Amino acid sequence: MKNMGIKIFAYVAVALMLASIAPAMAIADTDNLQDKIQDRDRVNATTNASSDGASNQIRQVMSTQERYEEATENFLRIKANNSALNTGEAIEAAKEYLNSTIDVMIESLDNDEYTEKLDDEKEDIAVATTRAELVECAQDIRDIWREARDERANSTTNSINNKLTAVIRVSETMTLRLENEIARIEKNGEDVTGLQEMLGEYKAHIAEAREYQEQAMIANTNRERQSQGFQNMKQAGLSIKEANAVLRNMLAELKQHREGLVTLIADETLTAQGDGTAVLSGNFVLSFNTDDAILVVKDMAGDAQVDTENASYGYSNVDAGNSDINNRAFVYHNLTGDVTVEGTLLTITLRGTGISLDVDGNGNVMFIGDGTYELNGEESTWVTPDVDDEVESESDAETSEPEEQNDI
Repeated sequence: MKNMGIKIFAYVAVALMLASIAPAMAIADTDNLQDKIQDRDRVNATTNASSDGASNQIRQVMSTQERYEEATENFLRIKANNSALNTGEAIEAAKEYLNSTIDVMIESLDNDEYTEKLDDEKEDIAVATTRAELVECAQDIRDIWREARDERANSTTNSINNKLTAVIRVSETMTLRLENEIARIEKNGEDVTGLQEMLGEYKAHIAEAREYQEQAMIANTNRERQSQGFQNMKQAGLSIKEANAVLRNMLAELKQHREGLVTLIADETLTAQGDGTAVLSGNFVLSFNTDDAILVVKDMAGDAQVDTENASYGYSNVDAGNSDINNRAFVYHNLTGDVTVEGTLLTITLRGTGISLDVDGNGNVMFIGDGTYELNGEESTWVTPDVDDEVESESDAETSEPEEQNDI
């Protein structure tokens, strides 16, 4: 809450700064400022009743916000009696006011580049002797603040956009797997009308999220439309939330048709043990132990971390130095021991025996073979492999099967 208060003060400060010093502009936000002035009365009364030494001690322990409020109050009181601001007392009050405004901005921004620029303005304020010079300083401070604010807004938007992109990509990958699963169920002669309707709704929400995201990025290129950009980002998040609600219903329906397909949604932990193939797609932290396995990690976001410190393996394309081929595919053959894999946009295939794993994150998991898994206290069995499962798992794991030690 403290930081939020500082940011609010910084926004108000820019408006008050020019409004108070420039002669052609009226004072803005007077009602709110009056409330702040009243809150300061008690502190001022204490200060006035103290000795000069005590007053200095009080100022030393005052926060940046409090010093800003005190300087603002003093400046406005002097300006009310001398609107021309043509006395030495008025000029000094204006300087203190501008300097305290800069301090609020610096504390709000926490940015070395703009801190240096604002500190330079303090030097100009120190040598100013007229109201016109102070007005020029105020305008420069305003321009620096706007530039810093726009940069911070862009940084925030880009961060949110990157997260949305990762979520949407995972959802689109999930869509493909759900389509394959529904097609499999339909091939077995079961009615999939309800599943197809839910999938259509799910895809519509994801498409809507991507559209809002694109609109947000367009709006963000225009300062006047940045607030609309944030609203579009918010709408994209709501569309994802609605898609996940549909997904939960669809997964509940799919569970009635087939075991083995699991979808993790934030804050859920999945455990499993068995022999066969586990295929994971999404944002995961995967920890597992295996007697003997092939591990293929496709790193679509470029941030995957594979920890094999407590494991051994016969061969890996990482050691061969060519793991950046095929979307950063990390491949380990004859893998034994404890392994951890972490990343934001992963497709992982683990095929072998004696597999015991824990998964945290969100996305899709398919277990094919002989084993059990547990989610939210409910235990289920791995799906019995059919021809399609065999082909899929073999293609994932064997596209990088080495014929010689340097073929991958």
